[in-house]
Amino acid sequence: MTHEPDARTRSAPRYLAVTEALRAEITAASPNTLLPTEQQLARRFGVSRLTLRRALGLLERSGLVSRQRGRGTTVSPTKIRRLLAPLYTLEEDLRQQGLKLETRVLRYETSTEPPDSVRKELQLRRRSRVAVVELLRLVDGQVIAHDRAWVPTALAARFRPEEVGDPLLEVLRDRARVQLGRLAWEIEILPSAPEVARALGVTSGVLVVASRATAYSRQGVPVSRSERCYRIDRVKFHVAAQDLPTGGRRAPRAPSRRHSDMARER
Repeated sequence: MTHEPDARTRSAPRYLAVTEALRAEITAASPNTLLPTEQQLARRFGVSRLTLRRALGLLERSGLVSRQRGRGTTVSPTKIRRLLAPLYTLEEDLRQQGLKLETRVLRYETSTEPPDSVRKELQLRRRSRVAVVELLRLVDGQVIAHDRAWVPTALAARFRPEEVGDPLLEVLRDRARVQLGRLAWEIEILPSAPEVARALGVTSGVLVVASRATAYSRQGVPVSRSERCYRIDRVKFHVAAQDLPTGGRRAPRAPSRRHSDMARER
């Protein structure tokens, strides 16, 4: 890797110039390529280690590289595609792509106090308890996402602990016998919380794509609240091609992204 900052970047702050020079090299490099050490890069670009780390931090937050203590900085592998529309469970989406999803249960508690935001979404009373499950999602041994879900204890009592690694909505429908109605769903890019970052194997504060959903029964009662945080260096998002409206015709109203057909599930 010998690319140097060009004339267009020399007038920018030094760490941005280094970032752009490294970005060009990384784009041309093979996945999992190990970059030179921070000391070597700092010497090559004639900058301090602090400046070099700022540049690497930007590249990591954009998903182009991964940094791990003891291993160094590597070029991120080819990203897995996640279909946003039409929306399928993660398991079904990857199965259709010929990919095998591995699920590891990190935590399962049958009775715990939920965060205030979860209590509000589930419309629970102040002292109500919930079951919580945390899952790690992997493909080919690589972590792609961290899941956390909360279910009212009365519903959680209807299924067995060994079933918590299965798709949550399928468990609620098939084991807890919940008649599912609708799904309120949103997606947001956020800095990773420390506990999520540890599970994902990234630096705390690195951006993740957070997908949150509240599932409701046919009677309109919330039955679960879930959050999935994707590593942006390992997952990209896709919407299936749709026909564009022709001249003079009114475009069909698109379904709200927050309210998806429950039959497709999350």
